Amino acid sequence: MVNADQDPIELVPADHERWHERFVVERDRVRDALSRAGLEDDCERIEHVGSTAVPDLAAKDIVDLDIVVADDAVSEVSKLLADELGGTRLENSGEWHPVFREHGGQRFNDHVFATSSDGWKVSVVTRDVLAARPDCCEEYERLKRDLAAEHDDLVAYSTGKSAFVERLLERAREGDVDVRCPIPTTD
Repeated sequence: MVNADQDPIELVPADHERWHERFVVERDRVRDALSRAGLEDDCERIEHVGSTAVPDLAAKDIVDLDIVVADDAVSEVSKLLADELGGTRLENSGEWHPVFREHGGQRFNDHVFATSSDGWKVSVVTRDVLAARPDCCEEYERLKRDLAAEHDDLVAYSTGKSAFVERLLERAREGDVDVRCPIPTTD
């Protein structure tokens, strides 16, 4: 398993159909693990997010899932997924624990979020705006390619996308596109 801090920033051409199929398989594996543990009622939703969830957008070949669970279940669910499905689990905060995994040759980032967290909402709204607005999608891909060329550090690469993502959220707040979840507010 690649350490997330040393993750190479390599964008590959869009392969949305394959990525979506891999998401569906992973989503079902997560649901099965939760069901076996009696935690299925704690899971509110599982979303395919990140660049692999957006048609025609180049991405790192890593399928991202936001697994949204009851606020008091984040730690238990992320531990369960790491134990049952394998991978490396990080405790980032009380409301977000990622589990970095690989299965069948595909890498996954399973992000376990508390329902009350805005983190999963940012992911879903970003995906929805990019999918609805080809101009934003093209601009985002150019930004990602520029950042990948400038940085070999995932933190700097991710930080470089923050202002752009905030502009996408603002478009959603203005009603520019329909989104499938509440839009996070700025503090």
